[in-house]
Amino acid sequence: MHKAIWQSDGNLVIRGNTRALLFRALEDVRADLTRRGEDADQLKRTLQALQDVLGAYDGKLPSANDLLGDPAKERVSRNLLKG
Repeated sequence: MHKAIWQSDGNLVIRGNTRALLFRALEDVRADLTRRGEDADQLKRTLQALQDVLGAYDGKLPSANDLLGDPAKERVSRNLLKG
């Protein structure tokens, strides 16, 4: 996974899967807030401001499992390696 890179002018360059992961986290937090139905106006405003700065994700947003791997499969793989 790529890392974010700070440029000398203060801008942050986010590429590849890191960019997709940021958009996925933003979407997942927004969906969780909607499900909870709690009064979280400040957090909702912050998320909206972040979305406005980032713009829209170009293309279909991958799932968290696509970006990070399936945790159940990784756990099984680690257990098999332990022998």
